[in-house]
Amino acid sequence: MKIDNSSSAVTAYASQSKLAKRDASASAAGVGSAPTDSVEIKPLASSISALAGQTDASPAFDADKVASIKSAIAAGSFTVNPEKIADSLIASTQELLNQ
Repeated sequence: MKIDNSSSAVTAYASQSKLAKRDASASAAGVGSAPTDSVEIKPLASSISALAGQTDASPAFDADKVASIKSAIAAGSFTVNPEKIADSLIASTQELLNQ
């Protein structure tokens, strides 16, 4: 198989790059005009940012509680309360449905 520059794909890419250069030079001509865009930060965005910073500072889980559960499982003394788990699942489902 012979590879050369006579394929139609090379011609198509060459014409696209010429268009891109033309568009770039046209947009550069309007650089001297005054900007019309503006940015406004809403108070809600500031509060969300502050809350995000607070959650980053607190740990995601209680390491002491995890260690105590881990040792209870290893000792064979950890018990599961299925009623409590079921009640919590139902409560969280009801909370999600009410939103």
